[in-house]
Amino acid sequence: MSKLQSTGLTGLLVSTLSLLFPIHAVAGGHKAMAEPLFTRYARMYDAPTLDFRTEFFKDKPMEEMTDFDGYTLTLDFTWPFNDRSQLQLLLPAYTNGDGKYDKPGHSADGLSLDVEGYNGVRDFFSIIYERRFSWLEQQTGVHVAWLAGVGRSMDPLDATYHGDVVDRFNHRGNNAQVGLKFDNDINDADMTLLGNLRLIAYWDTDDINTSPGESTTFQILAASGAIMFNQYGGFTPVLEAILETDFTDYTAFSLAPEIIYTLTDSFDVKIAVPFRLTSDGQKVAADLELTYRF
Repeated sequence: MSKLQSTGLTGLLVSTLSLLFPIHAVAGGHKAMAEPLFTRYARMYDAPTLDFRTEFFKDKPMEEMTDFDGYTLTLDFTWPFNDRSQLQLLLPAYTNGDGKYDKPGHSADGLSLDVEGYNGVRDFFSIIYERRFSWLEQQTGVHVAWLAGVGRSMDPLDATYHGDVVDRFNHRGNNAQVGLKFDNDINDADMTLLGNLRLIAYWDTDDINTSPGESTTFQILAASGAIMFNQYGGFTPVLEAILETDFTDYTAFSLAPEIIYTLTDSFDVKIAVPFRLTSDGQKVAADLELTYRF
């Protein structure tokens, strides 16, 4: 059911954007480069690009659930207007998992619940605009861009016990984000360095705060960096570092070894295994992403 909904929504999205922004406006004359899973290029894409990601996670932090294990599906569509700006649409499509309910005083506290819904945990349906600092690139020789976006939770995650709904997670909320990105080729383009920094503010949320308590407003500072090794033909080994903090009780640092296999000029397959080096954050995950450039 979720696959059919995601496919229909993606087709509608691509068709609508094709009418609004003609494809020749973003035509590129060279092969688009592969991109890591968690860190995006500052340079703009050469073609409209669709990413489909599946993540299997263990012990993902959530305000009212512990030992939360499961998987999530995400669609990410990016439409470049030209070589200076582009628009990203992020759609958390589906989450399925189970964990221990952590709400003292509730009759279901301590029970193992099933969690399912057409949404993410802290990922909202988001529209993000990105634009290059062309003047700064001319002075430094490094690609630099800024981003700004807004998001909204669109559908709840139902937490059930033997089929009966006990609670609904992430059924409301909004976020706004700003950030910076950079990338640079080094060693005659044998390697590429990338870095992203985002500040994401959440408000009027429900059950998704990374720190204990009942606050519906919080902020996440997310930083990531990647080094790509480009000299292995169709295979691109990558190592990424990911840092998240909410400025209070939560700071998570993870490493993510990764491999990208470029099947054609238009299609990449990416596999990563991020694991934490701190007590906070999800213990480990396995990510598979398919990237198609139109």
